[in-house]
Amino acid sequence: MAEAVLSALLQVIFEKSTSETFETYALLRGTEKEMRKLQGVLSTIQAVLEDAEDRQAMDKAVKNWLIKLKDVAYDADDLLEEYMTEASRRRLESHDYKKLSRFILNEVRYFFSQSNPILFRYQMRNKLENIAERLDAVADERFKFHLGDRLADSRSQFPQRLQSDSYLLESEVLGREADQEKIVTLLLSSADQRDVSVLPVVGMGGLGKTTLAKLVYNDERVQEHFECRIWVCVSEDFDVKRLMKAIIESMTGNRCDLQETESIHRRVQELIRGLRFLLVLDDVWNDDQEKWDRLKNSVRHGSVGSKILVTTRSEKVALVTGTFAPYHLEGLSDEDCWLLFEHRAFKSGRPEESSSFIAIGKEIAKKCRGVPLAAKSLGSLMYLRRKRSEWLFVKDSEIWRLVEEENGILPVLRLSYDSLPSHLKQCFAYCSLFPKNCRINKDKLILLWIAEGFIQVPPGKSPEEVGNEYFNELLWSSFFQNVTTDHDKNIMDCEMHHLLHDLAKAVAGSSCVTVEVSKRLSVPTGTRYLSVFCADNKIPRGSRNACKLRSFLLLSGHWKTAEVSRKLILSLKSLRSLDISNTGIKKISKSIGLMIHLRYLDLSSTLIKRLPNTVCSLFNLQSLILKHCTRLEKLPKDMRKLINLRHLNLSDCRLLNKLPNGIGDLRSLQTLPVFIVGKEASCSIAELQNLDLHGELEIRNLENVSNSRCSKSAKRANLKEKWNLQSLKLWWEHVDEVHVKENVEHVIEGLQPSFELKKLEIKNYVGSKFPGWLMNPCLTNLVELSLIKCQRCVQLPLLQKLPALEVLTINEMEATMYFCDDLQGNAGGNGFVSLKTLSIENMSNLLGWTTNGGQLILPSLKQLVIDGCPNLGSLPELPSVASMKLDDCSMDLLRMVTRITTLSDLIISGFSELVQLPQGLLKSNPSLLSLEIRDCLELRSFSGELQTLGPLQCLTISNCPELESFSELSGLSSLESLWIDRCDSLVSMPGGMTRLNSLRHVSFSDCENLAALPEAIKYLTCLQTLNIFSCPALETLPEWLGNLVALREMELCYCENLLRLPQSMQRLTALQFLLIRGCPCLEMRCKKDTGADWHKIRHIPFIKINGPYIQALSGF
Repeated sequence: MAEAVLSALLQVIFEKSTSETFETYALLRGTEKEMRKLQGVLSTIQAVLEDAEDRQAMDKAVKNWLIKLKDVAYDADDLLEEYMTEASRRRLESHDYKKLSRFILNEVRYFFSQSNPILFRYQMRNKLENIAERLDAVADERFKFHLGDRLADSRSQFPQRLQSDSYLLESEVLGREADQEKIVTLLLSSADQRDVSVLPVVGMGGLGKTTLAKLVYNDERVQEHFECRIWVCVSEDFDVKRLMKAIIESMTGNRCDLQETESIHRRVQELIRGLRFLLVLDDVWNDDQEKWDRLKNSVRHGSVGSKILVTTRSEKVALVTGTFAPYHLEGLSDEDCWLLFEHRAFKSGRPEESSSFIAIGKEIAKKCRGVPLAAKSLGSLMYLRRKRSEWLFVKDSEIWRLVEEENGILPVLRLSYDSLPSHLKQCFAYCSLFPKNCRINKDKLILLWIAEGFIQVPPGKSPEEVGNEYFNELLWSSFFQNVTTDHDKNIMDCEMHHLLHDLAKAVAGSSCVTVEVSKRLSVPTGTRYLSVFCADNKIPRGSRNACKLRSFLLLSGHWKTAEVSRKLILSLKSLRSLDISNTGIKKISKSIGLMIHLRYLDLSSTLIKRLPNTVCSLFNLQSLILKHCTRLEKLPKDMRKLINLRHLNLSDCRLLNKLPNGIGDLRSLQTLPVFIVGKEASCSIAELQNLDLHGELEIRNLENVSNSRCSKSAKRANLKEKWNLQSLKLWWEHVDEVHVKENVEHVIEGLQPSFELKKLEIKNYVGSKFPGWLMNPCLTNLVELSLIKCQRCVQLPLLQKLPALEVLTINEMEATMYFCDDLQGNAGGNGFVSLKTLSIENMSNLLGWTTNGGQLILPSLKQLVIDGCPNLGSLPELPSVASMKLDDCSMDLLRMVTRITTLSDLIISGFSELVQLPQGLLKSNPSLLSLEIRDCLELRSFSGELQTLGPLQCLTISNCPELESFSELSGLSSLESLWIDRCDSLVSMPGGMTRLNSLRHVSFSDCENLAALPEAIKYLTCLQTLNIFSCPALETLPEWLGNLVALREMELCYCENLLRLPQSMQRLTALQFLLIRGCPCLEMRCKKDTGADWHKIRHIPFIKINGPYIQALSGF
């Protein structure tokens, strides 16, 4: 990483040494002479550095010279920071701050002996002399290499700054339509009747195998055909245990904490059993047949027709894994490659003499040999070049000869990397610390770049803004890909292509290293940035070689260590970034105060209760990340000393109930998601006044804004001027009903936010009216509004005057009787024009939508939830609504649904007087895909309209104890799932079930009078899952059960009178899993090897009785 860091690092060192603060302090400490010498040597080296960087690839001696120079440069940077940190400490003391703790006064003399200024001055002079001499010696060596001066680094800046919306082009795909169609056809084919078939896609790196696999994975036909889709990134590490855990996590959406291989294996089989699945294994390198067979066996219990799609660069891997012939992915046509190149290279329009550029560009695109990654990368590169000579240089570059010789595109990518300015090179190389296939959080990455000093900040901009520009430049140049965005289209995270990760590792060299350790940390020589996997889940002890590390990132989870040891901290004294998040640590050593260079500290998702006050001596700290520290009770009292702190993330610190005084002194702070108003002399709301906060702010305990200062203090929070706040939550907690009513109205009036605000939540507000700034809305950019437990407010704000409002939640507003006071804001159809989601819950006194009885129109609404509104008798006009839930509401409201024709999802719940569904309710919504009817205690039957729902896929009936029968179901040709729960009076199933050819899942639960399975079920030959829970009247299962030849899973639970299993169970050869629980007779008869019914079920691979498996056959 020498060439990636040195230019930028030497510039940073020079700027530090010439800063006014530093020169003043050096003069006062008598080290001005040594500093001038250092500055002179730096200037000398900078003059020849670009020539050295250009020659290092071909001249090993020059490369070694750069490595030696880099080592001295890092030490110089450390020394300058010691100076500046001491200056900051003394400046704080001069402002009558309390002295640091005795511990720090004793320990920190290892760095700069602050208790003895004369000794400190002597030590600093010696260190400066030593650094200057070392640099001078390195500089003298330049004559051996005949390094020449360069007037300027032409690569230091892009000719044109890239725009922040570049990520929108990340999804470019050209020329793969035919490949997509062929692979989808193969995956949907029913010719191969194996449980699992494997289709390998083979091609060279960068050809677009992963992109093609994603196109297939997200194809609508594939989504409809497969009940479950799983995506697993494999890469070089084909660890079967890891891959099985990845499958579990992909299917459940939760982290898998299982450690035993057998338990993981069984869990995979439980999840996948009976499902027709598609498993994508991306970037497979393993050609070990035994490992492959172990993984394949773990997923053999899916339904017939399940498929595995493998992407690989290796023909041998394809032969080992495939049951299909390998699909060989060819390169793009020259025309498609040119179109991809052209789209990037001419993003802002073609330059003058465009015909000449086009001719050269087509030659460059042809040299990419049909590789999309190369075309995109070079297109982005040429976008930044506006001279014909620059285009010709790339076309005629020697790099193309290397491409031919190496049969790969890494040299092409290296060409793009070499064209980056030095500040972007180091940012890219740093990303090699993250493992392949890792989702890289954008905001975290930028904060790490800032902490490491990679960001060059021009006047008028913040480091975060410039870091975001750097990220977008690398994204546009295809060094990042596959971004995900939030609701507001802000990028959240990204990936690196495997080849670009290889490139990052190559250019970083020994500077950025990922190691796996057990007990003791071993740091390779020359390493400055380290990420660590720990084999035994314990944070390692320190190492002498770690003293020069600048980044220390722990990458894997499930840590057991309770403390980060003092020995480790003392061995990391040069650290800028420390990430020990997602570990089991409970305590941080007081020695952390010795990490004087530390800028980034991430302790999120740990078990710590308190931080030592020595943290407050970290004057350089910029980011302190404590989110999800659910046991954190208290912050250090001297937080105000962290004068450079920019980010303090306290999200989800549930036990934290107060903040220390002085938060308002942290004038650089811009991230503070949670602010807790203290009582009396504690942290007051006025501390927010001078903070330029960004993003989210949740203000808790607003009841602590006392009566005597409520209006002034609230206004002093200065929320109206916080233009960068996007989300604001105003929460009251423990409200004193005696005096708080008038007080809260003054408080909330003073908390008017900026008109730039996008999200607002008001909770537990006990005033009788909303503030004027919400009643006469000025929040023209507000997208989301939540009003929760504002129980005294009679009148809602004029919500129809919020033109950008998309999501509205109103909950527990007991005094509110009408949704709108009038419709003046809705005249001409202009009100609620953007509203898409509306949720109204627990409003027992809500009578109507408007006070004047006018018709409310919600033209864009897609989702409506009305829950606990028994006196609301009408619906607004809803021309676009697709999803609706009505729970515990009036019958009049339910009848209004018959006027709606656009629903695809409908939930009807809690209608205690409902006997029969209103006429026309289902018939008016023929496009329903999902219908749920729950907790309708008097419902006795359905109307005949049910069978008109041809597209219906899922039908759920729950807790309808009076329901005796269904109407005809023959029209439900698309029905896949039928769930019947707590229907005590149900004695028969509807007719027409024999025609439900798509039905795959049937479940009966708590049906007390169900004495026999409906005979119609025997015709459901596609049925895969049958669950029977708590049916006490059921004594036997029919012999025709053996007709269900596709059945893969059966669960029989709490049917205490079920006597035996039918003989026909032996014919269920596809059955993979049987669960029996709470059925005492069956438990006796199904005992392994000895039970009377054991012979009927012994062919089933997985059998559970009352918890544990009694059979789990290997090889399945």
